Amino acid sequence: MDAHPVDVSSCFTGRMLTSPTQSLSQLSCHLLRRDLETSQNLLPTATPQEAQQWLHRNRFSPFCRLFTNFSGADLLKLTRDDVIQICGPADGIRLFNALKGRVVRPRLTVYVCQESQQGRDQQLQKQENGDAANSTFFVYHAIYLEDLTATELTEKIAQLFSISPRQISQIYKQGPTGIHVLVSDEMIQNFQDESCFVLDTMKAESNDGYHIILK
Repeated sequence: MDAHPVDVSSCFTGRMLTSPTQSLSQLSCHLLRRDLETSQNLLPTATPQEAQQWLHRNRFSPFCRLFTNFSGADLLKLTRDDVIQICGPADGIRLFNALKGRVVRPRLTVYVCQESQQGRDQQLQKQENGDAANSTFFVYHAIYLEDLTATELTEKIAQLFSISPRQISQIYKQGPTGIHVLVSDEMIQNFQDESCFVLDTMKAESNDGYHIILK
């Protein structure tokens, strides 16, 4: 079957093009803008406005004001030391890696699993039988945190288990002798990367929500 010719002019506001040279020029600009919008990497041809959009898309919104007049070429010229001096060590390394097209690691990764009553009973029975070697098998899920706040952790846990964040009243961490310590922003910022927690739930007294306990 014969292929139908493509009307290139339909890609541009419906106006007829005056020459093949103009057609190719406008088509090249159109493709360049499309690639810029879909590419995850910042291009040297990006305007300051497009560089701002790239910063937003890649979770560097707090630094947009510092780079207001920077084009893509300006940002790509920055050295690792330059970016760290402007943004600080953690965010500076993340931004530098993003500019170079490297995978940007989250600021904190924690692994969680939900403890079931059945698993709890099996674990207790094995402990009573002295069978410590065959521990209960738990499936863990990764949670990636950027803001390092209790609100963000609540939202990520709710998303993981397909519930509303409003159903989670508080998040506690089990401390010494089994005490429940309220999880705060400062506590999360002091979590070790790739920490593992078993999630237990406890009915809230004041409403229909639940407390989450990190064990």
